[in-house]
Amino acid sequence: MKHLFTTFFSFLSISVFAQGGNYVANSSNSSTPGQDNVLIGPLVGVSITGNGIANTFVGSNAGRRNTTGQSNSFYGFRTGWYNTTGIINSFFGADAGFNNTTGSANSFIGNTAGFTNTTGFYNCFLGSESGFYNSTGNNNTFLGNRSGQQNTIGTGNSFVGAEAGISNTTGSGNSFLGLKAGKNNTTGELNTLVGFLAGQNVTTGNNNIIIGPYSGTAISDSDDNVLMGYNSQAEDGLQNAIAIGSNSRVAVSNALILGHGVNVGIGTSAPTARLEVVSDKSDDSGLRLSSLTDNSRTAHQSDQFLTVDSQGNVVKARYQLRIQDPAQWSDKVFAPGYSLQPLPAVEAYIQKNGHLPDVPSAEEVAEKGVDLVKMNALLLQKIEELTLHMIELQKEVDMLKRTGSKN
Repeated sequence: MKHLFTTFFSFLSISVFAQGGNYVANSSNSSTPGQDNVLIGPLVGVSITGNGIANTFVGSNAGRRNTTGQSNSFYGFRTGWYNTTGIINSFFGADAGFNNTTGSANSFIGNTAGFTNTTGFYNCFLGSESGFYNSTGNNNTFLGNRSGQQNTIGTGNSFVGAEAGISNTTGSGNSFLGLKAGKNNTTGELNTLVGFLAGQNVTTGNNNIIIGPYSGTAISDSDDNVLMGYNSQAEDGLQNAIAIGSNSRVAVSNALILGHGVNVGIGTSAPTARLEVVSDKSDDSGLRLSSLTDNSRTAHQSDQFLTVDSQGNVVKARYQLRIQDPAQWSDKVFAPGYSLQPLPAVEAYIQKNGHLPDVPSAEEVAEKGVDLVKMNALLLQKIEELTLHMIELQKEVDMLKRTGSKN
Protein backbone atom coordinates (compact mmCIF):
# COMPACT_ATOMS: atom_id res chain seq x y z
CA MET A 1 0.00 0.00 0.00
CA LYS A 2 2.83 2.43 0.86
CA HIS A 3 4.40 1.72 -2.52
CA LEU A 4 1.08 2.49 -4.26
CA PHE A 5 0.78 5.95 -2.64
CA THR A 6 4.41 6.71 -3.48
CA THR A 7 3.76 5.92 -7.15
CA PHE A 8 0.53 8.01 -7.19
CA PHE A 9 2.13 11.15 -5.75
CA SER A 10 5.13 10.71 -8.03
CA PHE A 11 2.67 10.86 -10.96
CA LEU A 12 1.10 14.04 -9.60
CA SER A 13 4.49 15.66 -9.23
CA ILE A 14 4.94 15.27 -12.97
CA SER A 15 1.51 16.41 -14.23
CA VAL A 16 0.75 19.09 -11.65
CA PHE A 17 3.16 21.97 -11.04
CA ALA A 18 3.38 25.64 -10.06
CA GLN A 19 4.18 28.34 -12.58
CA GLY A 20 4.06 32.06 -11.72
CA GLY A 21 1.63 31.51 -8.86
CA ASN A 22 -0.61 29.35 -11.10
CA TYR A 23 -1.83 25.84 -10.38
CA VAL A 24 -1.48 23.91 -13.66
CA ALA A 25 -2.43 20.33 -14.47
CA ASN A 26 -2.10 18.69 -17.90
CA SER A 27 -1.94 22.02 -19.70
CA SER A 28 0.41 23.60 -22.19
CA ASN A 29 0.50 26.89 -20.33
CA SER A 30 1.05 30.39 -21.75
CA SER A 31 4.61 31.67 -21.79
CA THR A 32 3.37 34.88 -20.13
CA PRO A 33 0.87 33.66 -17.54
CA GLY A 34 -1.00 35.95 -15.21
CA GLN A 35 -1.37 35.34 -11.50
CA ASP A 36 -3.59 33.42 -9.12
CA ASN A 37 -5.13 31.30 -11.86
CA VAL A 38 -6.16 27.66 -11.57
CA LEU A 39 -5.76 25.88 -14.93
CA ILE A 40 -6.64 22.19 -15.18
CA GLY A 41 -6.87 20.29 -18.47
CA PRO A 42 -5.29 20.14 -21.93
CA LEU A 43 -4.89 23.53 -23.64
CA VAL A 44 -6.56 25.30 -20.78
CA GLY A 45 -5.88 29.08 -20.69
CA VAL A 46 -3.03 28.78 -23.18
CA SER A 47 -3.47 32.40 -24.33
CA ILE A 48 -3.59 33.98 -20.91
CA THR A 49 -1.34 37.02 -20.43
CA GLY A 50 0.09 38.86 -17.49
CA ASN A 51 -3.14 40.75 -16.81
CA GLY A 52 -5.28 37.64 -16.78
CA ILE A 53 -5.68 36.94 -13.08
CA ALA A 54 -7.88 35.06 -10.61
CA ASN A 55 -9.34 32.74 -13.24
CA THR A 56 -10.34 29.13 -12.71
CA PHE A 57 -10.41 27.05 -15.91
CA VAL A 58 -11.13 23.34 -15.61
CA GLY A 59 -11.68 21.07 -18.62
CA SER A 60 -10.12 20.48 -21.99
CA ASN A 61 -9.74 23.80 -23.88
CA ALA A 62 -11.57 25.73 -21.19
CA GLY A 63 -10.79 29.46 -21.53
CA ARG A 64 -8.44 28.65 -24.37
CA ARG A 65 -8.46 32.17 -25.92
CA ASN A 66 -8.59 34.08 -22.66
CA THR A 67 -5.97 36.83 -22.60
CA THR A 68 -6.68 39.51 -20.01
CA GLY A 69 -10.02 38.26 -18.76
CA GLN A 70 -10.17 38.19 -14.98
CA SER A 71 -12.09 36.42 -12.22
CA ASN A 72 -13.72 33.96 -14.61
CA SER A 73 -14.75 30.43 -13.66
CA PHE A 74 -15.01 27.99 -16.58
CA TYR A 75 -15.77 24.34 -15.81
CA GLY A 76 -16.25 21.84 -18.62
CA PHE A 77 -15.11 20.89 -22.08
CA ARG A 78 -14.44 24.03 -24.19
CA THR A 79 -16.23 26.31 -21.77
CA GLY A 80 -15.50 29.97 -22.52
CA TRP A 81 -13.27 28.93 -25.44
CA TYR A 82 -13.27 32.35 -27.18
CA ASN A 83 -13.33 34.51 -24.09
CA THR A 84 -10.61 37.12 -24.41
CA THR A 85 -11.21 40.04 -22.08
CA GLY A 86 -14.55 39.17 -20.53
CA ILE A 87 -14.51 39.27 -16.74
CA ILE A 88 -16.37 37.73 -13.78
CA ASN A 89 -18.12 35.11 -15.91
CA SER A 90 -19.15 31.69 -14.61
CA PHE A 91 -19.59 28.95 -17.24
CA PHE A 92 -20.40 25.38 -16.21
CA GLY A 93 -21.03 22.59 -18.72
CA ALA A 94 -19.59 21.41 -22.00
CA ASP A 95 -19.37 24.30 -24.50
CA ALA A 96 -21.09 26.68 -22.11
CA GLY A 97 -20.26 30.27 -23.13
CA PHE A 98 -18.20 28.86 -26.00
CA ASN A 99 -18.23 32.03 -28.15
CA ASN A 100 -18.12 34.59 -25.38
CA THR A 101 -15.44 37.16 -26.18
CA THR A 102 -15.84 40.32 -24.13
CA GLY A 103 -19.15 39.65 -22.42
CA SER A 104 -18.91 40.01 -18.66
CA ALA A 105 -20.78 39.09 -15.49
CA ASN A 106 -22.58 36.18 -17.16
CA SER A 107 -23.56 32.90 -15.53
CA PHE A 108 -24.11 30.02 -17.97
CA ILE A 109 -24.82 26.60 -16.46
CA GLY A 110 -25.65 23.60 -18.61
CA ASN A 111 -24.52 21.91 -21.78
CA THR A 112 -24.04 24.63 -24.49
CA ALA A 113 -25.77 27.20 -22.31
CA GLY A 114 -25.02 30.67 -23.75
CA PHE A 115 -23.06 28.99 -26.54
CA THR A 116 -23.27 31.92 -29.00
CA ASN A 117 -22.96 34.75 -26.52
CA THR A 118 -20.24 37.18 -27.59
CA THR A 119 -20.60 40.54 -25.86
CA GLY A 120 -23.81 40.05 -23.91
CA PHE A 121 -23.51 40.83 -20.22
CA TYR A 122 -25.37 40.34 -16.94
CA ASN A 123 -27.06 37.21 -18.26
CA CYS A 124 -27.97 34.14 -16.25
CA PHE A 125 -28.69 30.96 -18.24
CA LEU A 126 -29.38 27.70 -16.41
CA GLY A 127 -30.27 24.57 -18.35
CA SER A 128 -29.09 22.64 -21.37
CA GLU A 129 -29.08 24.91 -24.46
CA SER A 130 -30.59 27.77 -22.50
CA GLY A 131 -29.78 31.07 -24.21
CA PHE A 132 -27.93 29.11 -26.89
CA TYR A 133 -28.10 31.79 -29.61
CA ASN A 134 -27.81 34.82 -27.39
CA SER A 135 -25.12 37.06 -28.83
CA THR A 136 -25.40 40.59 -27.47
CA GLY A 137 -28.54 40.38 -25.36
CA ASN A 138 -28.02 41.46 -21.78
CA ASN A 139 -29.74 41.30 -18.40
CA ASN A 140 -31.59 38.11 -19.35
CA THR A 141 -32.46 35.25 -17.00
CA PHE A 142 -33.25 31.91 -18.64
CA LEU A 143 -33.89 28.94 -16.36
CA GLY A 144 -34.85 25.60 -17.85
CA ASN A 145 -33.91 23.26 -20.65
CA ARG A 146 -33.72 25.25 -23.93
CA SER A 147 -35.30 28.29 -22.32
CA GLY A 148 -34.63 31.42 -24.39
CA GLN A 149 -32.71 29.27 -26.85
CA GLN A 150 -33.23 31.50 -29.92
CA ASN A 151 -32.74 34.81 -28.16
CA THR A 152 -30.11 36.91 -29.93
CA ILE A 153 -30.29 40.55 -28.85
CA GLY A 154 -33.38 40.58 -26.66
CA THR A 155 -32.70 42.19 -23.29
CA GLY A 156 -34.26 42.21 -19.86
CA ASN A 157 -36.14 38.93 -20.32
CA SER A 158 -36.91 36.37 -17.61
CA PHE A 159 -37.85 32.90 -18.89
CA VAL A 160 -38.38 30.12 -16.34
CA GLY A 161 -39.41 26.64 -17.43
CA ALA A 162 -38.36 24.12 -20.06
CA GLU A 163 -38.57 25.76 -23.51
CA ALA A 164 -40.02 28.92 -22.03
CA GLY A 165 -39.47 31.70 -24.59
CA ILE A 166 -37.57 29.26 -26.77
CA SER A 167 -38.31 31.20 -30.00
CA ASN A 168 -37.71 34.69 -28.66
CA THR A 169 -35.14 36.52 -30.79
CA THR A 170 -35.26 40.28 -30.23
CA GLY A 171 -38.20 40.64 -27.86
CA SER A 172 -37.30 42.45 -24.66
CA GLY A 173 -38.74 42.99 -21.20
CA ASN A 174 -40.71 39.74 -21.20
CA SER A 175 -41.42 37.49 -18.22
CA PHE A 176 -42.40 33.89 -19.02
CA LEU A 177 -42.96 31.32 -16.27
CA GLY A 178 -44.02 27.74 -16.96
CA LEU A 179 -43.35 24.85 -19.30
CA LYS A 180 -43.30 26.26 -22.86
CA ALA A 181 -44.73 29.56 -21.68
CA GLY A 182 -44.37 32.10 -24.50
CA LYS A 183 -42.91 29.33 -26.63
CA ASN A 184 -43.45 31.07 -29.99
CA ASN A 185 -42.77 34.65 -29.00
CA THR A 186 -40.22 36.19 -31.37
CA THR A 187 -40.28 39.99 -31.18
CA GLY A 188 -43.11 40.63 -28.72
CA GLU A 189 -42.13 42.85 -25.82
CA LEU A 190 -43.19 43.57 -22.24
CA ASN A 191 -45.36 40.46 -21.98
CA THR A 192 -45.99 38.58 -18.74
CA LEU A 193 -46.98 34.96 -19.36
CA VAL A 194 -47.39 32.62 -16.39
CA GLY A 195 -48.55 29.01 -16.50
CA PHE A 196 -48.24 25.80 -18.49
CA LEU A 197 -48.35 26.79 -22.21
CA ALA A 198 -49.52 30.28 -21.25
CA GLY A 199 -49.50 32.52 -24.33
CA GLN A 200 -47.54 29.92 -26.22
CA ASN A 201 -48.68 31.29 -29.62
CA VAL A 202 -47.96 34.95 -28.95
CA THR A 203 -45.36 35.99 -31.53
CA THR A 204 -45.31 39.77 -31.94
CA GLY A 205 -47.90 40.85 -29.38
CA ASN A 206 -46.87 43.41 -26.77
CA ASN A 207 -47.85 44.40 -23.24
CA ASN A 208 -50.00 41.33 -22.58
CA ILE A 209 -50.56 39.80 -19.14
CA ILE A 210 -51.58 36.14 -19.42
CA ILE A 211 -51.80 34.04 -16.26
CA GLY A 212 -53.06 30.47 -16.01
CA PRO A 213 -52.48 27.05 -17.64
CA TYR A 214 -53.45 27.02 -21.35
CA SER A 215 -54.49 30.68 -21.13
CA GLY A 216 -54.06 33.02 -24.09
CA THR A 217 -53.25 30.26 -26.58
CA ALA A 218 -55.50 31.78 -29.27
CA ILE A 219 -53.66 35.08 -29.72
CA SER A 220 -50.49 35.87 -31.63
CA ASP A 221 -50.22 39.59 -32.35
CA SER A 222 -52.65 41.14 -29.86
CA ASP A 223 -51.57 43.99 -27.58
CA ASP A 224 -52.46 45.29 -24.11
CA ASN A 225 -54.66 42.36 -23.08
CA VAL A 226 -55.16 40.80 -19.65
CA LEU A 227 -56.18 37.14 -19.38
CA MET A 228 -56.30 35.51 -15.96
CA GLY A 229 -57.51 32.03 -15.10
CA TYR A 230 -57.34 28.50 -16.41
CA ASN A 231 -57.86 28.51 -20.20
CA SER A 232 -58.86 32.18 -20.25
CA GLN A 233 -58.88 33.27 -23.89
CA ALA A 234 -59.20 36.24 -26.24
CA GLU A 235 -59.83 36.45 -29.95
CA ASP A 236 -56.67 37.21 -31.90
CA GLY A 237 -55.97 40.81 -32.87
CA LEU A 238 -57.77 42.42 -29.94
CA GLN A 239 -56.59 45.45 -28.02
CA ASN A 240 -57.18 46.20 -24.35
CA ALA A 241 -59.40 43.14 -23.82
CA ILE A 242 -59.71 41.60 -20.35
CA ALA A 243 -60.99 38.15 -19.39
CA ILE A 244 -60.81 37.02 -15.77
CA GLY A 245 -61.84 33.59 -14.53
CA SER A 246 -61.59 29.95 -15.51
CA ASN A 247 -62.59 29.41 -19.17
CA SER A 248 -63.49 33.08 -19.56
CA ARG A 249 -63.39 34.42 -23.11
CA VAL A 250 -63.42 37.96 -24.54
CA ALA A 251 -64.26 38.52 -28.21
CA VAL A 252 -64.08 42.31 -28.66
CA SER A 253 -61.53 45.00 -27.90
CA ASN A 254 -61.87 47.40 -24.96
CA ALA A 255 -64.03 44.97 -23.01
CA LEU A 256 -63.99 43.29 -19.60
CA ILE A 257 -65.33 39.75 -19.12
CA LEU A 258 -65.69 38.26 -15.65
CA GLY A 259 -65.87 34.48 -15.56
CA HIS A 260 -67.74 31.93 -17.64
CA GLY A 261 -71.25 31.23 -16.40
CA VAL A 262 -70.48 32.63 -12.95
CA ASN A 263 -72.10 35.08 -10.54
CA VAL A 264 -70.35 38.36 -9.80
CA GLY A 265 -70.64 39.95 -6.39
CA ILE A 266 -69.79 43.50 -5.36
CA GLY A 267 -69.89 43.98 -1.63
CA THR A 268 -70.82 40.34 -1.08
CA SER A 269 -68.90 37.07 -0.97
CA ALA A 270 -71.91 34.93 -1.91
CA PRO A 271 -73.63 36.36 -5.00
CA THR A 272 -76.76 34.51 -6.13
CA ALA A 273 -77.30 36.39 -9.41
CA ARG A 274 -75.16 37.19 -12.45
CA LEU A 275 -74.48 40.54 -10.77
CA GLU A 276 -75.31 41.21 -7.15
CA VAL A 277 -74.47 44.57 -5.60
CA VAL A 278 -74.68 45.03 -1.85
CA SER A 279 -74.39 48.62 -0.64
CA ASP A 280 -73.17 49.51 2.82
CA LYS A 281 -76.38 51.51 3.34
CA SER A 282 -79.95 50.28 3.56
CA ASP A 283 -82.31 51.29 0.74
CA ASP A 284 -79.32 52.34 -1.35
CA SER A 285 -78.54 50.51 -4.60
CA GLY A 286 -74.86 51.38 -4.47
CA LEU A 287 -75.04 52.12 -8.21
CA ARG A 288 -74.34 55.39 -9.95
CA LEU A 289 -74.80 56.24 -13.63
CA SER A 290 -72.69 59.38 -13.99
CA SER A 291 -73.65 60.05 -17.63
CA LEU A 292 -77.37 59.34 -17.16
CA THR A 293 -79.34 61.73 -14.93
CA ASP A 294 -82.92 62.94 -14.55
CA ASN A 295 -82.06 65.66 -17.06
CA SER A 296 -81.15 63.16 -19.78
CA ARG A 297 -83.52 63.00 -22.73
CA THR A 298 -85.45 59.84 -23.52
CA ALA A 299 -83.55 57.81 -26.08
CA HIS A 300 -86.27 55.30 -26.99
CA GLN A 301 -90.03 55.08 -26.90
CA SER A 302 -91.14 52.11 -24.83
CA ASP A 303 -93.78 51.16 -22.32
CA GLN A 304 -91.30 49.01 -20.41
CA PHE A 305 -88.72 49.88 -17.80
CA LEU A 306 -86.51 48.33 -15.12
CA THR A 307 -87.53 48.29 -11.50
CA VAL A 308 -86.90 46.26 -8.36
CA ASP A 309 -89.14 43.80 -6.61
CA SER A 310 -89.51 43.29 -2.86
CA GLN A 311 -86.30 41.22 -2.76
CA GLY A 312 -84.26 43.82 -4.63
CA ASN A 313 -84.18 41.86 -7.89
CA VAL A 314 -84.00 44.05 -10.98
CA VAL A 315 -86.93 43.11 -13.24
CA LYS A 316 -88.47 44.36 -16.46
CA ALA A 317 -91.91 45.88 -16.05
CA ARG A 318 -94.53 47.89 -17.88
CA TYR A 319 -95.89 51.18 -16.61
CA GLN A 320 -98.14 49.60 -14.05
CA LEU A 321 -99.02 51.44 -10.86
CA ARG A 322 -100.05 49.57 -7.75
CA ILE A 323 -101.62 50.69 -4.46
CA GLN A 324 -101.19 49.09 -1.07
CA ASP A 325 -104.76 49.72 0.15
CA PRO A 326 -108.10 50.27 -1.67
CA ALA A 327 -108.56 53.46 0.35
CA GLN A 328 -105.70 54.98 -1.64
CA TRP A 329 -107.83 54.90 -4.80
CA SER A 330 -110.64 57.29 -5.78
CA ASP A 331 -113.76 55.12 -5.51
CA LYS A 332 -114.54 57.03 -2.34
CA VAL A 333 -115.99 59.77 -4.55
CA PHE A 334 -118.93 57.51 -5.33
CA ALA A 335 -119.46 56.50 -1.70
CA PRO A 336 -122.58 57.81 0.07
CA GLY A 337 -121.89 60.93 2.06
CA TYR A 338 -118.99 62.15 -0.09
CA SER A 339 -118.77 65.93 0.10
CA LEU A 340 -118.74 67.17 -3.47
CA GLN A 341 -117.67 70.79 -3.76
CA PRO A 342 -120.17 72.89 -5.68
CA LEU A 343 -118.97 74.33 -8.95
CA PRO A 344 -119.08 77.98 -7.76
CA ALA A 345 -116.66 77.04 -4.95
CA VAL A 346 -114.40 75.28 -7.45
CA GLU A 347 -114.53 78.32 -9.73
CA ALA A 348 -113.57 80.63 -6.89
CA TYR A 349 -110.63 78.39 -5.93
CA ILE A 350 -109.38 78.29 -9.52
CA GLN A 351 -109.57 82.07 -9.85
CA LYS A 352 -107.59 82.48 -6.65
CA ASN A 353 -104.94 79.71 -7.05
CA GLY A 354 -104.77 78.97 -10.76
CA HIS A 355 -105.30 75.20 -10.37
CA LEU A 356 -107.86 72.68 -9.12
CA PRO A 357 -108.34 72.04 -5.41
CA ASP A 358 -106.02 69.36 -3.95
CA VAL A 359 -103.89 69.39 -7.14
CA PRO A 360 -100.30 70.63 -6.59
CA SER A 361 -99.25 73.80 -8.37
CA ALA A 362 -96.76 73.81 -11.23
CA GLU A 363 -94.17 75.42 -8.96
CA GLU A 364 -94.58 72.66 -6.37
CA VAL A 365 -94.23 69.92 -9.00
CA ALA A 366 -91.11 71.57 -10.40
CA GLU A 367 -89.56 71.75 -6.94
CA LYS A 368 -90.64 68.48 -5.33
CA GLY A 369 -92.01 66.29 -8.10
CA VAL A 370 -95.06 64.06 -7.62
CA ASP A 371 -95.90 60.57 -6.49
CA LEU A 372 -97.31 58.90 -9.61
CA VAL A 373 -99.69 56.65 -7.67
CA LYS A 374 -101.10 59.57 -5.67
CA MET A 375 -101.26 61.81 -8.72
CA ASN A 376 -103.13 59.23 -10.79
CA ALA A 377 -105.56 58.66 -7.93
CA LEU A 378 -106.04 62.42 -7.58
CA LEU A 379 -106.65 62.94 -11.30
CA LEU A 380 -109.17 60.09 -11.28
CA GLN A 381 -110.83 61.73 -8.28
CA LYS A 382 -111.27 64.93 -10.30
CA ILE A 383 -112.68 62.97 -13.23
CA GLU A 384 -115.14 61.21 -10.94
CA GLU A 385 -116.14 64.53 -9.33
CA LEU A 386 -116.64 65.97 -12.82
CA THR A 387 -118.77 62.95 -13.66
CA LEU A 388 -120.98 63.58 -10.61
CA HIS A 389 -121.37 67.23 -11.62
CA MET A 390 -122.35 66.15 -15.14
CA ILE A 391 -124.90 63.72 -13.73
CA GLU A 392 -126.41 66.51 -11.65
CA LEU A 393 -126.46 68.83 -14.64
CA GLN A 394 -128.11 66.13 -16.73
CA LYS A 395 -130.81 65.75 -14.09
CA GLU A 396 -131.42 69.50 -14.13
CA VAL A 397 -131.59 69.51 -17.95
CA ASP A 398 -134.08 66.64 -17.93
CA MET A 399 -136.19 68.42 -15.32
CA LEU A 400 -136.20 71.61 -17.37
CA LYS A 401 -137.27 69.66 -20.43
CA ARG A 402 -140.20 68.13 -18.58
CA THR A 403 -141.23 71.51 -17.19
CA GLY A 404 -141.01 73.09 -20.63
CA SER A 405 -143.13 70.39 -22.20
CA LYS A 406 -145.93 70.98 -19.68
CA ASN A 407 -146.02 74.65 -20.48
